[in-house]
Amino acid sequence: MLDLEIYETQSDLYFLLRGRVVLEECDRLKNTCIPLIHKGLEQVVVDLSKVEYIDSAGLGVLVGLKMTSSKNKARIVLLQPARSVSDILYISKLDGIFDIMTGVEADMLKAQLAQPENLFQQGALSGPGGATSTPPLAEFPKATGPTFRADNASVDVASSANHPIGDGGSNNTEGLDLDPREKLEEYCRRAVEFMREGAFASSVEEYRKALALDPLYLPAMNNLAIVYEKQPSTIPMAIEQWEKVMDLSRQRGDQKHLDRAERHLASLKNMAG
Repeated sequence: MLDLEIYETQSDLYFLLRGRVVLEECDRLKNTCIPLIHKGLEQVVVDLSKVEYIDSAGLGVLVGLKMTSSKNKARIVLLQPARSVSDILYISKLDGIFDIMTGVEADMLKAQLAQPENLFQQGALSGPGGATSTPPLAEFPKATGPTFRADNASVDVASSANHPIGDGGSNNTEGLDLDPREKLEEYCRRAVEFMREGAFASSVEEYRKALALDPLYLPAMNNLAIVYEKQPSTIPMAIEQWEKVMDLSRQRGDQKHLDRAERHLASLKNMAG
């Protein structure tokens, strides 16, 4: 049995697969996913972390997704393939034609895309032997613009004045016997978990610790801006943070982060009037 969740933003499609990607599942998987890829998307993300096994037909679906993405000028990323799936990709020599993302960068991307407001469809594709055993994938209305959850704790706006990003301020690493890069990744992992739980103030603090180690780490800068967007009271800080992301992306020629920052800034400034 194969379960599928689909998340959609203005620029990204995120497919989360759970189970076995085998011949009996592939027609519905292909017919569900490929029509959603369209011009204007920046990237298509296929999360394979929960896939137990993939056969040659499943590999064919991945290749089809890549071809359709390339035709529409979108990047395709395979996210955190399980060890057994990684081995199959290696043996089939398909690991060389896909971007494969793992580690903290993958965790951050997943946290960014797999938000409740981005959920588009979810459900089981089929039952044993390929017979449909559940209703069609449930479709959810799309939210427009940033969604705020006023019931969650507010980000501590005042604390940012005491420790601006990259000022070398407080960097409490108590209990972390790690080298600087490992500390950076650990802080980002913690920030992702806090963001998923709605503990935005704690998430902000962890991203600040990460940025104290590396003030120009774009993924952390990007995600800090996203956390600030979660509360109306910190929208001005989100705008300021996206401007920093935009400036650094322009200096580095990083078009993906630049485009994302420009879109978020335009949306936030429209909301602010």
